[in-house]
Formats: sequence, C-alpha cells, structure tokens
Amino acid sequence: MATVIIRPDGIESDTGFDQTGTNLVERINDEDTGTGVTQTNVTANFTVTMANDSAYAGGTINSIQLSVSAGSSGRGTPTITGKILDNSDTDLQSDALVFSSTTTLSGTAYTTSLTPTIVDGLKVVIDPDSTGCAVSEVFITVDYEPATTPFVGMKSGKYKIVSGKIKI
Repeated sequence: MATVIIRPDGIESDTGFDQTGTNLVERINDEDTGTGVTQTNVTANFTVTMANDSAYAGGTINSIQLSVSAGSSGRGTPTITGKILDNSDTDLQSDALVFSSTTTLSGTAYTTSLTPTIVDGLKVVIDPDSTGCAVSEVFITVDYEPATTPFVGMKSGKYKIVSGKIKI
C-alpha cells in the first residue's frame, strides 16, 4: 500500500473569497499553511481541479480522502462542506468539516469503484457556511496499490543455467 497527495492545479469557479482564479489556487496548493484565502462574503465557494500523479497509473486505487487546512476568520466556528466530484460532476464524497480552531481536518475516505482514470479527473468543491473562514490548504490523499510488472531484470554478465530453459 502506498499513498500520494494530489493538490489543486486549476480553478473552475470561485466567489466570495479575497483571492480569485490562479491566485486562489496558488495559495491553497503551495503546502504552506501560512498562505491562504479568506472568505469575504456570506455566500462563498470555489471549485478546483486536482492534479494528476503518475505514481498510481496502472495500479489499484483503494481510497481517496479530502483534507482541508482552515480556521475561523474571526467570527465563530465555521463549517466547511468539502465535496469530491468526478469529471462528470457526480458527488463521490461530501463531508461537513467543523473548524473550532485553525487545523487540518479530513473527510471520510471514499472507496467505491475507484480507478486511476477516475482519480485523474477529480474536482473539489469547498463551500463554507456564512460564519467566515480562512482556507490555507486543500488536498486529496490517494491510497493505492502500485502496478505490478511481470518483468524481472538481470544485470549484465555471465550466468550459469543449472537446468531448465530460458526463452528470449
């Protein structure tokens, strides 16, 4: 079992935050909880596309799990609904994450009928309530079994075959 983290690489829509477009994406995918975006409107959300990673190509996907690093922008305890969508905008997983402090929370792992192709087309929707929040990181952890290769390599040199045949 192996894991890889995929992060946002594009924006589909955004409203109600202090940053928009590529600036928003750059602040939530930089692996730095010191940067982020702040909710500026009671109605706010954004949808991002997620990067692909060749690590799980050809392998078996066991699960995907959304994580969000966020906190209050000063007015209470925000609830952020985080959704994982496939490339046809079907809701695969939705979790209400309640941030009583600035921290990283993870949703429930999604495990149903996942393939590398599905993971390559993932999107994430971040939809906070009207309390006010600051979001610093959004990422998905992909748990997978790497592809197995039937080839067994041999270093160059001399080999003695004691019995049997070798097909080349």
